[in-house]
Amino acid sequence: MRIRALLKIIFVLLIISCSSNESDSIESVTYPSFGSETEVTINNLSFDAMEPFISSNGNYLFFNNLNDGVNTKLYYATKINDSTFNYVGELIGTNQPTTPHLDAVADMDSNGNFYWTSTRNYPNELNNLFHGTFSIGNVSDIERVQGDFNMNTSGWLVMDHGISLDGQFLYFNNARFDAVNCQGPCETTLGVAQKDDASTFSTLPNSESILQNINDANYIYYAPCISSDNLELYFTRYLKGQITSSTVFEICVAVRGNSLSEFSIPKVLFSEVISNLIEAPTLTADKNIIYYHRKTSDSHKIMMRYRNTL
Repeated sequence: MRIRALLKIIFVLLIISCSSNESDSIESVTYPSFGSETEVTINNLSFDAMEPFISSNGNYLFFNNLNDGVNTKLYYATKINDSTFNYVGELIGTNQPTTPHLDAVADMDSNGNFYWTSTRNYPNELNNLFHGTFSIGNVSDIERVQGDFNMNTSGWLVMDHGISLDGQFLYFNNARFDAVNCQGPCETTLGVAQKDDASTFSTLPNSESILQNINDANYIYYAPCISSDNLELYFTRYLKGQITSSTVFEICVAVRGNSLSEFSIPKVLFSEVISNLIEAPTLTADKNIIYYHRKTSDSHKIMMRYRNTL
């Protein structure tokens, strides 16, 4: 009996110890923070700029115009300094010629492999993520991205995505749309897939566990962006349900200690109601600057913030 009692005491102590360690681990997580907001100037641009993406060398700022799904196209600008770019024009090769269409959400790895979401031939072909090779304002060798992360079900789209700097990991955002019953996406899920070859990614077996602290059925998620070291995952979310003037949109970040472990509970970095909507974070390769877009009184504009140093 004494042995059993002793074992019980040891078991309880182990539980307490594990709980304490877990609590300490959560408390010891270090989240990034960023300074004050600066509006990005894109010289000679006369329309909305949304869904920004900054190239790994920092020389190109990609974005799309108003994301209305009618005449949404991809464009790019070249860098003058961190907050000033020169508008160049459409990103050749990515945009469909006839309306209604959507070509949006630019993404690129360090080798110039370019990714974007397109409604080309949808719904006849349901895998709507595309890739090609970027070079000086042109995307060539265009193909659909294949893989088991594609739902291949009418109503479901790869709404957003984030490619790792080395091009080996795709953070995908599956979203279900039903205009009769939902305003915007009805439901979304974030996942992680690994590259098999130039055109194919396969969902990681532990994708769910990697993102278990992030995915929550109560939220709509989109615009994932993975940092260059694979340790910080940025995204936008809002509470599921009817979108009203009081709906809050949040830019969040979750972190982890190594590139194989699960991400932490997310931290909200910035939040705004829909009248001042903020969305779609993208990070420079050195992690020093975050760009995103904001709804202003007359259009959508790209904003930036510098990372606070410890």
